[in-house]
Amino acid sequence: MRCAILCLSIAALALSGCDSPSPLSAFAGVPPTRVEVAGSAFSVRVAGLEAQAVRTNFDLRAGSRGREIVPRAGIAMERASGCRVVPGSLRGDSALIEARLAC
Repeated sequence: MRCAILCLSIAALALSGCDSPSPLSAFAGVPPTRVEVAGSAFSVRVAGLEAQAVRTNFDLRAGSRGREIVPRAGIAMERASGCRVVPGSLRGDSALIEARLAC
């Protein structure tokens, strides 16, 4: 059991700093804006009228808290872009969220 917890902790630390978009993504090469909302930290990238938020902090309960984290990502996108998130456009999970923006 200790080994499993240790392995999980090491893997989480290794992945926690990984917030780069795919090289084929519209967000590739876009510098991130770091935003924190209610204890969740995000790297937000904006490309045109699309935004992407990658949660960068470690949270063991993130899977069960996805319903809380996705709306937080929308707030982070609005803060980083100065635009509103189009209602109903938030999509993703507790780690990677994308949305359309209305500017």
